[in-house]
Amino acid sequence: MSSHNHPLDDDDESSHSDWSEDDQVSNNKEASLDYHTSSDSDATGATVDSEQSHDEHANCDGVVGASMDSENGHDVENSDEEEGSLNDEPEQQALYDHTTSESDSTGVSLDIGHIVEDCDEAEVSLDDEHEQQSLDDYTNSGSEGLGFEHHSSSHTDDYDGGDDTTSDSEQMVNDDMMRSPLYQGALVTLGQTILLLMAFAVIVGLTQDGLQTLLQILSLILPQDSHLPATKYLFKKLFKTGKYDFHVYCPKCCCVLENNACKRCHQDFDKNELMKNGNFFFTLPLIDQLKHSLETSNLGESLNYRKTRPTNPDTISDIMDGKLYKQMCKDSNLKKDYSFSLTFNSDGVPIFKSSSFSIWPLLCHINELPPNIRKKTMFLTGLWFGPKKPSISTFFRPFINEMKTLSSVGFEWCSNAKIVKSYVYAIICSCDSVARAMLQNIKQFNGKFGCNWCLHPGERVEKGKGHVQVYPFHEEVTERSHTDMIKYQRNVGTGENFGVKGPTPLSSLPFFDIVSGFIVDSMHCIDLGVMRQLSTLWFDSSFHKEPWYIGTRANEIDRKIEQFQPPSNITRMPRSILTRAYWKASEWRAFLLFYAPIVLKSVLPRRFFEHFLLLCQAVYALQTTCITQLELFYASQHLNEFVLNFETLYGRPHMTYNVHILLHLSDSVRNWGPLWCYSAYSFEGCNGFLLKLYNGTQSVPLQIVTSFLLLKEVESMGKVLMQNAHPRVQQLFDTVVDGFNATKPVRRVNGTVFFGHGCSRALDLYEKDAVEQFLENPVKDQAIFYHKAVYNSQIFLSINYRRKLKRDNTLVRRSDGSVCQIVGFAKVESHTGCEHALCLVRKCVSKPRLFLQGYFGESRCQIKHVMSISSEFAELTVLDLSQLSDKFVVYRQENSCLVCLLPNSLERD
Repeated sequence: MSSHNHPLDDDDESSHSDWSEDDQVSNNKEASLDYHTSSDSDATGATVDSEQSHDEHANCDGVVGASMDSENGHDVENSDEEEGSLNDEPEQQALYDHTTSESDSTGVSLDIGHIVEDCDEAEVSLDDEHEQQSLDDYTNSGSEGLGFEHHSSSHTDDYDGGDDTTSDSEQMVNDDMMRSPLYQGALVTLGQTILLLMAFAVIVGLTQDGLQTLLQILSLILPQDSHLPATKYLFKKLFKTGKYDFHVYCPKCCCVLENNACKRCHQDFDKNELMKNGNFFFTLPLIDQLKHSLETSNLGESLNYRKTRPTNPDTISDIMDGKLYKQMCKDSNLKKDYSFSLTFNSDGVPIFKSSSFSIWPLLCHINELPPNIRKKTMFLTGLWFGPKKPSISTFFRPFINEMKTLSSVGFEWCSNAKIVKSYVYAIICSCDSVARAMLQNIKQFNGKFGCNWCLHPGERVEKGKGHVQVYPFHEEVTERSHTDMIKYQRNVGTGENFGVKGPTPLSSLPFFDIVSGFIVDSMHCIDLGVMRQLSTLWFDSSFHKEPWYIGTRANEIDRKIEQFQPPSNITRMPRSILTRAYWKASEWRAFLLFYAPIVLKSVLPRRFFEHFLLLCQAVYALQTTCITQLELFYASQHLNEFVLNFETLYGRPHMTYNVHILLHLSDSVRNWGPLWCYSAYSFEGCNGFLLKLYNGTQSVPLQIVTSFLLLKEVESMGKVLMQNAHPRVQQLFDTVVDGFNATKPVRRVNGTVFFGHGCSRALDLYEKDAVEQFLENPVKDQAIFYHKAVYNSQIFLSINYRRKLKRDNTLVRRSDGSVCQIVGFAKVESHTGCEHALCLVRKCVSKPRLFLQGYFGESRCQIKHVMSISSEFAELTVLDLSQLSDKFVVYRQENSCLVCLLPNSLERD
């Protein structure tokens, strides 16, 4: 499924993502997209209370401090008191009055496009809340082609109507009809119309009766020679989506049932009853999704990225530069052509405000794809639904078994008319600390030996009315290893196991290191963790007697924050520090890297401010597009200094787990590349997108799975049916599928997208001279000028853009390091007829100067990404848009201008 990260929205200059964590779910779902503001963070799907302060929550990755033992700190269980069972007994709660078809086998594969055999007799409606239909009813209405026993049913479709006597065969649409015009003289073909309607229905969450009504309206409007299906049943029959497997598990031990029996408990169960109680989960075969995407979405050609990308032995610019990745290439078939690796994620996402039920998607993406494609191409391999956390041994078992096959046997697919073989390895897991402890099957952060990467025992200290688990700085701490973890798993109950509670199925995942395979995720550890914790210390009135307290100057800070103009890469505008309880992770990241270094300079006491700069510079360096070995060394030093002095400045009770794991941050970069490569932002965005794929409260997981697969099919069919489509049709299809609103005309020239109608005029003497000097060829006098352009998924604007914006997309840095202001964009044509997309800029008259540097102890910290520039710009010059390498967050003052360089343009909120 493609993430919807397209920057072509004219109404809002931000790059909107339909998979962004900041997206909102429609009111009728009453769903929350921000899992990390839920009460307690176990990620079990606790109810989200948007009126509560984040400081009251105990998400281990976003907590202000570890949870207390007192009544004020009950949010997270103390791992020392847990029995350590992976198989929590689910509650017996009636969830569904109707659900999916299912055969006698436990993991039957279903083909959604063929479940229903007769429109007038039975139709599987995913969101019909008015009919109470049992599992048997759906089974009886199943397709004979799937081995179901077919019976007549009294269930009729209220929307299709009983007067439709047209047989299916008379309404069947063949390939010639799909490629023919919708009606005589139409710009769009029948197939293109059907794709547009289905994509629109799924993306906007159109209900079944809404889809039926839309088709009926169109049948009245369109000419009689149109072959557009008039009913949703006939409409849906044109799509054959991928298969998925359905598993029912024992409510006592969570073991998957075989023939209605649990082999572990030796007890028989009624599957229909278990279905109603929610004791089931879905898996989607990964091999089918991979083969489908590689063959139909041209992803196969993009796998060459790891060989064609620019490399430098002294720098780390992607996962492929990581130490462990290189080692794995030597030890496995990963080094072979067409082989690739995966980063996977699983996290709880609440779906209703009125209940504790949540979904746990199992997502992954391909590491060897180019970054702009990698983050958008997600594969859903499993979906757990219920009031409690999943049983890892049950939920992950199908995924692990499939990965064993993919890594040892591989799979074949067609690339450019030849059969190739790919071996696939799941090597990185990106998740929050609660999910990580569950996947490793070790104690959580609030228990003894709760660190996932080292054997730091932690300490229990008093805080407020209770106690918290803290992690004071230790000079030498033994690192965990994969071998030792396996040994501790085997020795559980017989001796010291250093926090290990038992075996985990991930230990058997081929070539996956149970310790180093888990990375420190910057979104949870830093943005929702340490940065939010620091802000609570600085601004919460409960610390008004402490030397670091600056809450009385919050209004002054807010006035400064209002002066910032972020580019469209940062999707959320800065908000008042007084509303920080509602900030999203991306807002905390922007505050850490861009706003705080400037607004706190003369506000926060000097020793606390310079201590904060250590964190700011280290995190920025580790998130840049390219990290040198020297920069990695200094970043590691700064983080060590930050953690070492945190206790001295703020006290031992505030030495939380998030502060401690900053010490492991550099190792993640050294092993697997920069932080942006595997951060949870893209996975959280996909989770938010999945929440849009259902309506009402019935059969929620089934709706999500089928809609996800349906969109995959729409994109695949679009590769064929949209070939040679009219430009307006192609643009509309891209608009619907990518989830943005391209309301203005666009023109594409050599990878650059220009917006608006443009202004055609003659080049003046200065412009023509600058253009011809740049191209080293004469050009025609006439050119078309624009004020808005998109290149490499980034928005650029000229200073003459007609709308006054709170954002700034006009200041850019050239590849040579100089700062330029965009005057305009031009499409020029040489005398040979070749078109060129050019950018007209004025260069800043002086070089950027460093604005901040601090000395904390023996550490000198230069904040290199915050610079002061002159407000004067030199004569006009011309650039290719590929030379615009970076954008800035702009802070304008009366007599000066400060700019903050973005660390990369690859990571999306």
